[in-house]
Amino acid sequence: MEVFIIILFAILILILCFLSHKDSQYKEGAYYQITKNPYSSVKYDKGKYAEYLTYECLRHFEDNGGKFLFNVFVPRKHNGTTEVDVILICAKGLFVFECKNYSGWIFGHEAQNNWTQTLPQGRGRCHKEYFYNPIMQNASHIRHLKNLIGKNIPIQSIIVFSDKCVLKDITIKSHDVSVTNHSNIAFVVAQICNQISAEIYSETEINNMYSKIYPYTQLDSSVKEQHIENVRKSFGA
Repeated sequence: MEVFIIILFAILILILCFLSHKDSQYKEGAYYQITKNPYSSVKYDKGKYAEYLTYECLRHFEDNGGKFLFNVFVPRKHNGTTEVDVILICAKGLFVFECKNYSGWIFGHEAQNNWTQTLPQGRGRCHKEYFYNPIMQNASHIRHLKNLIGKNIPIQSIIVFSDKCVLKDITIKSHDVSVTNHSNIAFVVAQICNQISAEIYSETEINNMYSKIYPYTQLDSSVKEQHIENVRKSFGA
């Protein structure tokens, strides 16, 4: 009995050490440094976890001077804000990510206002949900972002869906737009970078752009609450 208790205690110590190490690694990353969201709140929030997974899949870009920004509340031209989920600034360009933690089958065309999420309900039945075209949503984010950093800056728009869903029928016409799952995002970004022969931004330019955008990740909580309220009103919630 004593041996069993000792083994159980040792296992508990190992688990606690592992969790402590994981929490330490998480806090060292850019996602925590900018958002200050504890891992416990991120893990059980679909939106935050989708953003964090996007960062984790692309974190290796930091090794070559890339910088990330999260939850950027960009001011609109006339009033209010628009929220950008994730931004990556690296030598090969600027990438803006819209993260969708959905399941089921996803259908959509770049020119359609609404896309379709199909969820199986058993016995050959399914339920359909409709959501605003994420390409259009991200295009709006990018338009307002360019008012901050410059109209002529090329930006890649990437829509990232959870691996829990299947991108069943997605039609894209634009060359600067991609739609993918988390498991494929590193490949998609690498492919875009490989098509760009020369570096676009120097280390100084990356830092300058980062410094210009960063303050919009650190706005007062009242601004964020107002943004959420505006979104609810827009969708009639």
